[in-house]
Amino acid sequence: MKKIVLTALFVFMPTFVQAGTTLSDIAIQEVKDEISRATKAGEIEGGMILVHVDGRQVLLDVQGYHDLEDKLKFKADSLLRIYSMTKPITSVVAMTLWEQGKFKLDDPVASYIPSFKHVKVGVVVKDKMTRTAPKRPLTVRDLLAHTSGYSYSPAAGTPFGREYRSRGVFYTHSGMYPPKMSIREAADQLAQIPLQHQPGERWTYGLNVDILGALIEIWSGESLEKYMKRSVFKPLKMKDTFFDIPKNKLDRFVSCHTWEGDRQVIIDKWSESSYRDGFEFHSGGGGLVSTIGDYSQFSQMLAGWGQLDGIRVLRKETLKEMFKNQVVPGGGRSFGLGFAVETAELAGAKKPLGQYGWGGYANTEFRVIPDAGVSMVFMRQTVPSTHRMSEKLFGILRSGITIK
Repeated sequence: MKKIVLTALFVFMPTFVQAGTTLSDIAIQEVKDEISRATKAGEIEGGMILVHVDGRQVLLDVQGYHDLEDKLKFKADSLLRIYSMTKPITSVVAMTLWEQGKFKLDDPVASYIPSFKHVKVGVVVKDKMTRTAPKRPLTVRDLLAHTSGYSYSPAAGTPFGREYRSRGVFYTHSGMYPPKMSIREAADQLAQIPLQHQPGERWTYGLNVDILGALIEIWSGESLEKYMKRSVFKPLKMKDTFFDIPKNKLDRFVSCHTWEGDRQVIIDKWSESSYRDGFEFHSGGGGLVSTIGDYSQFSQMLAGWGQLDGIRVLRKETLKEMFKNQVVPGGGRSFGLGFAVETAELAGAKKPLGQYGWGGYANTEFRVIPDAGVSMVFMRQTVPSTHRMSEKLFGILRSGITIK
């Protein structure tokens, strides 16, 4: 293992108290120490964490390298692949249109994309697939909650895997690069692929939010990126979040690692990555590049029940609906309309509080606890995801939160 020289950026702040929530200095220091320890031990290449409590920044820590070959340091304004942390953004964007009355959650997808009128459910017996009619239409709610029956491309040799690959709807370069088509074309291709189970039957993680991105274009009359900018990025001052990296910002883009045995190697170098040229597939499920500061703006808005710095993106009632579990009992994990639905036990709270968020393929992750005013964002760049580090850090932070 190569010896890694640590570089760090620390923001020291006293324990913050407002609206009854405190975060201890001990927990803040323990998080910094854990990132330092893991980086020195070679468990991670480095990473960054940004935490806000009741709208105040209480922790920003940036350590290590995004490129271990060339010793390129992570910086607070580094541009990172956030992959599936795009999903919560796209879900919020969709719900701004729901608030405008552009659709209803239980509208059939086929009402807006005609090719879905003929969608079927696949049944596999002894490696043979038959197609049957769905018991009910595939709905917008199914897409938001990942209960449609679409997945990410299954193993290549399986009946479902052959369906996805024959239509080009799969990710390449170890799952890092999207399909070679537009999201509208992908939606029509997915409509021809059988669902892996009946709509609403259970939670299956997949290309649902990419179909949602195509619907956003139909409902808004604009490209997905243009409407994202108008509805979320501009109000929240997210100036460094995009599908296609502007040429004048490419020097801030980072490399991405993977593991070979017990060492990390570059799998997607910042100076050679296809991200530099952009992709036709503007993936609502995983295509955005962002900074930890930009994503924290989004996360803080969620922690503020739809509002940040006096700007409201969604109504509180809308977010409450999004944070409700949509998955039937026995159907898998608890998941709302775009977010994992969890609880957090905090000192001083009379009962567990709702905690919501999601993670990305390159080990980025965030969580918000709106009733405590807490926003936590962690970012690094190694695939595939394990989220062990972010989960450990978030656990430390939760242990230091007290509600008074």
